[in-house]
Amino acid sequence: METTTYQVIDPRGDILLLFPGQPQQQRQQDGPHNPVSQPRLDGGQMSPVLSSPQTVCSALTKHSVSPFMAPAGPATSSSDPRNSSDTVSLRVSSSVLCLASPVLAAMLSGSMAEAKAFNAVDSPRPFPLLLYEDDGHVFAILANIIHFRSQAVPLLPSTATLLSLAFLVDKYDCAPALRPQGEIWLNRAIEARNSSEYGSIDRLCDLLLVAYALDLPTHFFQLSWEVILNHRQQLKGETEFGLDLPIPPDHGLLRTGNDIHAEIAKRKARLRRDMHNALMAPITEVTRLLDNYSGEPADMKLTCPNAAIAMGNYLAFLDINNLCPWRAQYETDSFSSIIKRATEAAALASDKPVLRFEACSRTRCNCSAMAYNDQVQMAQKLSWEISRAWKWKLGACLDCLRNQNGDSNPCRVEHW
Repeated sequence: METTTYQVIDPRGDILLLFPGQPQQQRQQDGPHNPVSQPRLDGGQMSPVLSSPQTVCSALTKHSVSPFMAPAGPATSSSDPRNSSDTVSLRVSSSVLCLASPVLAAMLSGSMAEAKAFNAVDSPRPFPLLLYEDDGHVFAILANIIHFRSQAVPLLPSTATLLSLAFLVDKYDCAPALRPQGEIWLNRAIEARNSSEYGSIDRLCDLLLVAYALDLPTHFFQLSWEVILNHRQQLKGETEFGLDLPIPPDHGLLRTGNDIHAEIAKRKARLRRDMHNALMAPITEVTRLLDNYSGEPADMKLTCPNAAIAMGNYLAFLDINNLCPWRAQYETDSFSSIIKRATEAAALASDKPVLRFEACSRTRCNCSAMAYNDQVQMAQKLSWEISRAWKWKLGACLDCLRNQNGDSNPCRVEHW
């Protein structure tokens, strides 16, 4: 079944954008904030379907001719809702479109065929302009934003809708017009990242592409950090930068040469090294204290039994909590899970004497250089090192990604 959605975005608009019907199963709904059913500017309630296809076609055929209208064809109907389509018509202002998009400005005021037909003396008003490739429901959100109809803009669209908007932004080169609203949406999506709609690795990558298309470096940095923390595939080596992210290397939104996989993998390898050093920091601290002993020749030193017991207890503590970097579970777990597990385990074991190293009473032991009150609280040391390892967020820099071809513009986000 075919229906027609007619939305007046600008009552004085001189353009009628027409979008051919698309199967309903290909569109993502945004719940109560669907812009098609938003209140009108005059306070009334706009019906989602205001006219039938015959009404719109009859209104358009009263004008002379428009080469941009779809050819008329036999009406089809089906009882299967998946086969139904929805043709969208939007009445908008050409001046607003031209200000927001240089592509649309060239289409309506340049030397293209559309511009000549639109600027003809006998051109109908509103002028029907057919956009074959675009989704009318998504374009309605874009049109409402650039026409400052904030009451018709959804509070937080689905990630599929945001990604479709990103493609429109890239196609019509109108990122500056959508950037303020994009910041609001991405802030809300980051706050809702614990939900399945915005928190899964697939959805985070979609939001990352939206931040890339809208040129939002701060949000790109934050979202890439979330991807690094939540992606479960650990790097096997520090120089192995291949990642299995749900972003094709030749994705339509990525510029040629912008290898987002390598940029994220490089920072994930840095976090991997920092996490390994943090987990081994208590043992490193004990070893450092023992190596400071210089009162006897090396062959006269005695191994401190307290150190051996403390380090053995600490390794067992790591193993019990699945925090051993050489275990398979560690290699396949996400960094967010590792950080959470290490922080909770260190807090529970902070006062346990088995995770405390103190000097023994033997005179020629290699711990005798320690001061009288020197000791290593291994659990507390772990907690401090873990917090230090990830407090400096290692998200990817959008400017570094875009400037891989050698540009020397300064980065807008401070990073290592």
